[in-house]
Amino acid sequence: MSANLKFIVLSALCLAIPLAQALPASVTQALPELEARGSGNMRWFGLRLYQATLYTPGGREFAWQAPFALEIRYARAFSTDELAASSRDEMARLGTPKAELPQVFSTLRRVFPSVAQGDVIVGAQDANGHTRFWHNGRETGQITDPGFGRRFFSIWLSPDTREPALRSALLAKAR
Repeated sequence: MSANLKFIVLSALCLAIPLAQALPASVTQALPELEARGSGNMRWFGLRLYQATLYTPGGREFAWQAPFALEIRYARAFSTDELAASSRDEMARLGTPKAELPQVFSTLRRVFPSVAQGDVIVGAQDANGHTRFWHNGRETGQITDPGFGRRFFSIWLSPDTREPALRSALLAKAR
């Protein structure tokens, strides 16, 4: 499958949706101040791929320097390699240097399991810039490189994201 097709499979039109359930207890123990900020669906040709919800301190406006979490609730199954390759390709598109991409892919394969319909992956960045991942409430890994989180979460939160409607839904204040 080509890189563009992989991204298309993991990208789509977005619609604002009601906020998801609360974060798993293991995440709230690590980052207790986080509350839902905004949420949206990722769709491809009308098929929902996942629901994304952004959590910020007290549900306030998003800021890169503050802790935050992004929850992805999958509506379809994806393999570890599909998730890692799609993320790597988007990070490359957004400026991650080509020389770093093999390490990025290896790191993402380490923290991303394959997912089935209904599975949840939460990625969070703490105040120190460390990135942690959980799958269905179980921590799968931590990345201490402070630049990694910004490059990774830019897939959804950068003004240059491929999915500006999803970005807007994530950054919108929940009603």
